[in-house]
Amino acid sequence: MPFKNIKGQDTAVKALKGIVEHGQVMGSYLFSGPDGVGKRTAAIELAKAVNCPENPGSGPCDCPVCRKIDSGNHPDVFVIFPEGPSGFIKIGKIRDIIYEASLKPYEGKKRVFIINDAEAMTEEAQNALLKLLEEPPRNHILILTSSNSAGMLPTVLSRCKVLKFYNLRREDILLLLKARGIEDKEAGFLAHMAMGSPARAIAFKEEDMASLRDSLVNDFFLRKSALLKEDCLTDNAGSHKKEGLYLLLCWYRDLLVSKFDQEDNEMFNIDRSREIVSYAQRFTKDKLEKDLTVIMDTIGYINRNVNPKIALFNMAVELKRS
Repeated sequence: MPFKNIKGQDTAVKALKGIVEHGQVMGSYLFSGPDGVGKRTAAIELAKAVNCPENPGSGPCDCPVCRKIDSGNHPDVFVIFPEGPSGFIKIGKIRDIIYEASLKPYEGKKRVFIINDAEAMTEEAQNALLKLLEEPPRNHILILTSSNSAGMLPTVLSRCKVLKFYNLRREDILLLLKARGIEDKEAGFLAHMAMGSPARAIAFKEEDMASLRDSLVNDFFLRKSALLKEDCLTDNAGSHKKEGLYLLLCWYRDLLVSKFDQEDNEMFNIDRSREIVSYAQRFTKDKLEKDLTVIMDTIGYINRNVNPKIALFNMAVELKRS
C-alpha cells in the first residue's frame, strides 16, 4: 500500500498518491508543518515510490531498492540534515547537492534530494540553491521539509510546490502508541503531551521528559527569583533547553485552560491536573495570556539564535510573579 507509514495526513497522502500514479513527480517540493508529524517519512516514501522497480507508479514495497532507501544506502537518494554545534546547513553542503544534481541517476529512475529542516540553511546556502530549485535537471527531485518556513527566503518558497502537514488528532496518536505496545494509561498521558506530534510523544517517553517537566515545574515555576529561575532552566534542561521551554509553555497553557474549563481531558499535563487547577487560582487570565506570549517569544528568539542565556533570563524576569 503506497505511503502506508504516513498516519493522520490524509490530504497530503492523497496528493502524493495522485502525483505518483499520474507520473507527475517532478521539480521541487516543500513539505511544511509541525515537527514530528510525518514530513520526513513522507519524503522517504516518495523517494521509494518513484524508484521502486517492483511496483512502478503504485508505491513502495519491501524490495531491495526500497530497503536501500530506508537504510540510507541508495546512491541516488540523498538525505541532508543540519550539522555541527551551529545546527546550520551551510553553503558547502548545498554545493555538494548542486554537483550531485549535475549527474545522471546511477542506479534508480530518479535522483532525490531531501533537505530536512530547510529553515536551518544559511541565507548564503538558500541563495545558492535557488537555480537548482527553479530548474532541477530531468529525473531529479528536490524535497525540502520545514517546521518553520518563516525562516526561509521568499525566493526559495516561491520555487517549491508546497504540501501541508498538520498536527495529528489525539485519538490517532493514541492508536499509534498502543500499536507500539505502550499500555493504555501511559499511552493516554503521552498522547496528551504530544501536542499533535507522534514523534514528540515517543521522545517524551524515551528521554524521560516527564522527569524534566517535573523538575522545571518544581524548580522554575515555584521560585520567585528571576536569577534562580534562569539558572534552573539552564541546569535542569541542559541540552533540552528548547524542549524545556515547550514543557513550560504546556504548563502555562494548562493553567489558562483551567480558567475556562476544569475538565482535565483538555489539559496536556493530565497527570497533574489537580495541581494545575489549584495553581491557576493565583493568576488572572490576563497575566497567564501575557506569560504564554513571553514564553512563545523566547522560543522564537532562541530559534533565531539569540543568546539563550540572555533570552532565558529576560523571560524569567517577565514571568516573575508579583
